[in-house]
Amino acid sequence: MKQLDIDRMVRRLFNAAGELAVLATLKRKTAGSYSPGTGAGETVEDIPIRLVRIEKPLRDSGNETAPRMGEPLHYALVECADIIPRADDDLLIAGAGFTVVQAVSLDAGAGILYEVAYR
Repeated sequence: MKQLDIDRMVRRLFNAAGELAVLATLKRKTAGSYSPGTGAGETVEDIPIRLVRIEKPLRDSGNETAPRMGEPLHYALVECADIIPRADDDLLIAGAGFTVVQAVSLDAGAGILYEVAYR
């Protein structure tokens, strides 16, 4: 399948999801150059995304029976063609802030569909 076909299919699926596809913001923080006396500045880029929350990860995990430590994770399918989500990005969903723990590409490298674990 071509990248353009995958891109079109993912967009159609998110459109068909209707209200389940929630508008959200991915916040990418980038450290600026260090300035003595003032420290390093930080820039924040806001990227609009759509996500569909899911109950458990779709990818195969070998530690499903292991006890969970810390806060439980939330999972979502994310449509984002502008940037690749990564750990430590912030998610703003309906006014609530979360931090991305892990992002996995689900589209064979097309660069639009990701499964994101966040807390």
